[in-house]
Amino acid sequence: MNRLFTILLLFVFSELAAQNNLGGIGQWRGHFNNHSIRQVVKGDYIYAASPYQIIKYENTNPINWMDKSTGLNDIGIEHIAWDKNQEQLIITYANSNIDIIKGDQIFNINDIQLTNLYPFRQINGIHVLNNFCYLATQFGIVVMDLTKHEIKDTWYPNNNQQSANTFNAIISRDSIFAITENGIWSCPLKNNWIQYNQWTHFSNFDNLKIKGVIQQNQILYAYSNSSIYRLADGKEVYSISNGKIQNLDTTLNAIIINIHYPNNKGGLVQLNKEFKTSVIMDSNQIISPMQSIMENNQYWIADSSAGLVHKSTQNEWLAVGGPMSNLNGTLVVDEKDLLAPYGDNYIGFAKLSEDKWSHVIKVGNVTLPNLNASFISKKDQSYWFTTNNNGLIHLTNDNHQVDFVFPNKNTGSYKNIQMDANQMIWITQDQQGIVRQTENNWSLITPPVNFVTKGLDKFIVNNQQQAWMIAPNKQGIYVYQSKDVHGTEAWKMLGTGQTNGNLPSNNVTSMAHDKMGSMWVGTDNGIAIFNCGNIATEPCNAYLPIVKSNGFNGYLFQKETVNTIAIDGANRKWVGTHNGAWLLSEDGIDIIEHFTKNSPLPSDSIVQIIIDPKNGEVFFNTKIQMVSYRSTSTEGAINQQNIQIFPNPIPPAFNGLIAIRGLVDNAVVKITDLTGKLLYQTKALGGQAVWNARTYEGRQVATGIYLVFVRDIDGHEKGIGKIVIADGY
Repeated sequence: MNRLFTILLLFVFSELAAQNNLGGIGQWRGHFNNHSIRQVVKGDYIYAASPYQIIKYENTNPINWMDKSTGLNDIGIEHIAWDKNQEQLIITYANSNIDIIKGDQIFNINDIQLTNLYPFRQINGIHVLNNFCYLATQFGIVVMDLTKHEIKDTWYPNNNQQSANTFNAIISRDSIFAITENGIWSCPLKNNWIQYNQWTHFSNFDNLKIKGVIQQNQILYAYSNSSIYRLADGKEVYSISNGKIQNLDTTLNAIIINIHYPNNKGGLVQLNKEFKTSVIMDSNQIISPMQSIMENNQYWIADSSAGLVHKSTQNEWLAVGGPMSNLNGTLVVDEKDLLAPYGDNYIGFAKLSEDKWSHVIKVGNVTLPNLNASFISKKDQSYWFTTNNNGLIHLTNDNHQVDFVFPNKNTGSYKNIQMDANQMIWITQDQQGIVRQTENNWSLITPPVNFVTKGLDKFIVNNQQQAWMIAPNKQGIYVYQSKDVHGTEAWKMLGTGQTNGNLPSNNVTSMAHDKMGSMWVGTDNGIAIFNCGNIATEPCNAYLPIVKSNGFNGYLFQKETVNTIAIDGANRKWVGTHNGAWLLSEDGIDIIEHFTKNSPLPSDSIVQIIIDPKNGEVFFNTKIQMVSYRSTSTEGAINQQNIQIFPNPIPPAFNGLIAIRGLVDNAVVKITDLTGKLLYQTKALGGQAVWNARTYEGRQVATGIYLVFVRDIDGHEKGIGKIVIADGY
């Protein structure tokens, strides 16, 4: 007997947070593309699996979304199965990690993922029987004890004790049957134990390209991409000449065949015990079914191209949450909505509003094209998008009208779009320069002839009415200055020369404009900070901040590519690199947070960071998918009005942070008991302060009512509120 692992079991236990609404400070939530549903199983609820999330259903309504942000240990979900004896859900991932969800607990079993015994360790399938789980892997069959949550044994489906890529394994009566790269093999099974030299080879199936086996009414059937065979005698009982059998499922009296046809069409076919077929769903109703279950004469179908289908008296595509595709455009967020264009991935855009995702591909009779960059007008809350060849898209909020706007007839697509402090629109136009809207008129501002314009894209307009552009072909930065503030129109090219920009690299990758007027510029060799005035008459050179790391001084993010920079309500800097996301102090010297894929981030490679100004939620769009994190900072209010305290009252056993928001910038917050005794004092981060319900000395406060007093630094803007701490805190 060859055991895969030592007696010492490596498993991780964690609590499962089952929610997808905006949580408290420090909590995460996923915003994953669930357009592809790979599996659906029946347990205590209906569970559907996309590559990124598990969605739990009751009566077709999603109860919650489970993913890395709510306690799962990985992304890339490959298989799920239900263990009815222990009432738990088994999840395997593309990297061979395993989670088992039992109630509100998660058990992580990463032995297969971490072993060095086999170069290829992918888990191809799950079969559950009694208290054991049989995992078909690229090296054999791994037996997992579902009571102890541990690996029990490893079996090789052959008689030479060599590893074999096993596609599928199933137990029927007293034997285990395995579909491998070397054909179909079976072996007697007694008390969950096998004798290795007793494997039987079904050699008559060797040339049929069998990929799976199922059991229906104690009869085993093997199937390939085009045929189904009875295992006992090799008889072909079903075949197709056009399309691919993706999977077989069973009911009490029939086999359900999931078929994908050419031209993006699918079908669901029932094969009865007389081997006669009937169509459950045709190619007009389904695209690419991967798995189907029947419950009380209702079907649930996982479709890898279109989501989850529920069929009862009629067909219904169920809401699975999240965008419909990866977000390859430039995202924008304000106090009400988040807009996420799909870029070249998909037409239209996704929208997050009031904790719900919607997908917009058509407005009225107008089908939207591929959209790239977006912004929301502060003037009228209308939406603007750039496109490759369709000008600008202007979508008004009031009557949902779509306008196609062409500022000029020049060659070159409109790339990025911004609105300045005077609510005028600026756009970069590839091969041309800058397009600016002034009093409903569009004008083209052409760079000097020695400036390369092919490849113009990302830019930022600051409060000095200067447009800072990432120069094409790794040539540093172009700065255009209008006459509006300094009275002199000018262009300037900034590079690595000490007196001509002082950039750490000419390969500029990102930019942000902070609350003090500084321009933060990210490159493939760290960050530069500019504090420039009139570029027509004054030098404009960067300051390169020096920080201490591992006992040595160096430039900020030296030798790292800074993909994105965002500024929060406290003027702190959120920086995204290929090594995760960082929260820096206002001056960039101190690291406050560093998130990597060991956190709920699905990837270390951060593409864009945007921040909701109202609640401080930080959205990380990574190269894989998007997640968000509830930060401690929000934008400050102009005037001190109503103080918002969340949660309030504080529920029993709550151990998070209490948010006090709706404050003016950098307000002073004092918390007292009802006698007026000062318990705690802090300063708002932008428009929000936080309290952990402890005194200065770190003592947890008792059940009761506490008063909150707020004033700005000048003592003019004042406010008062109260916090109720419930019994049991």
